[in-house]
Amino acid sequence: MTPGHLSRRQLLATLATGGLLPTFVVSAATQTPKILTRWNSGNSTLVPLALHNEQIFFSGDKTLGRIDPGQTKPVWNVPHGLSQGAVYRPRAAGQSVITGGQRALGAWQLDDGKPRWLHPAQIQVGTPYVTPERTYVGDGHELLALDNATGAIVWRFAGTPDTLASYAPAVAGDTVFFGPGNGLLYALNKADGAQKWKLDDSAEWQYVRQMYVSGNVLVAGTYTELLYGIHVDTGKILWKFKAGNFINSHHVSGDSAYLWSPTGWIYCIDINRGNVRWRHQTSRYGNSAANWGHMMAELVTFEDKLYCLDMNQALHILALDDGRELLRVPFAHDLRPTVSPLKNSRAVMASETGEIQLVQW
Repeated sequence: MTPGHLSRRQLLATLATGGLLPTFVVSAATQTPKILTRWNSGNSTLVPLALHNEQIFFSGDKTLGRIDPGQTKPVWNVPHGLSQGAVYRPRAAGQSVITGGQRALGAWQLDDGKPRWLHPAQIQVGTPYVTPERTYVGDGHELLALDNATGAIVWRFAGTPDTLASYAPAVAGDTVFFGPGNGLLYALNKADGAQKWKLDDSAEWQYVRQMYVSGNVLVAGTYTELLYGIHVDTGKILWKFKAGNFINSHHVSGDSAYLWSPTGWIYCIDINRGNVRWRHQTSRYGNSAANWGHMMAELVTFEDKLYCLDMNQALHILALDDGRELLRVPFAHDLRPTVSPLKNSRAVMASETGEIQLVQW
């Protein structure tokens, strides 16, 4: 087949195989955003927002709430009573929304915000992973499976005697993946917490800090500069990608992983093979006028676009297929590092003052 008959996806794959990756540095058009709706959250500090079934969930130092982007007032907004305030983004699943901090984790009714239960920390609560039936969360040296209806401990896995289990597990099928910070990665039976397999690559990764599952691949970001692809059934390492510096965050959608490296690139990686599909340059050192702000915020995909909010309050919108920057949306005020894209060129953002905003460009 000649290049003239290749599809866009086939052409990109051919370029990647030959080392001729699509690389973009040209700035896109700029569009000034309009604020359509403002909601007062009742918080002075907000954690990242959560989008679930076209509803926005927010939490902060004082309250937990739910917003319908089509309404001018929150659906509900209740004091959460967490002594330290919320640290982890709210997570909605089934009939519950879960949020908390290092001292406690709680559940509230998704439809009206009524409290369901509160789990006080045994030592220190980590970042949770929430399914419709259960919440999986580290507490001190253990991983706990909590019943979402009652907060009761269904099972516990005590495999980390010298480590505080702070990082979120991941769940796929009948398996819970747990990287507690001791350099090991565990695969546990979701029903009872029994160990299926264990992987130790601590000499390379030190420890795992962020995980996603797509298909048969667990994509694990590590404390070092390596991103891993691991087979979910066997624990076999399928590939490693060296980002050139620490991986602040990554995002998985479909068969692609997206990450930003402080070396100045956003990468799109094929999670089945570990090869780079495209990269987009965000920093050209020595030419600061052309640079993005640091990408300390999470990356988000929506429809066929990648949304990147940098620390200079600019939202960059990239094409998923080749990494072209389609649009740049600068904001005139300080934002929290969170973005929830919606249809019709809209998104819900959070300001540093605790206000939540529906914007359009």
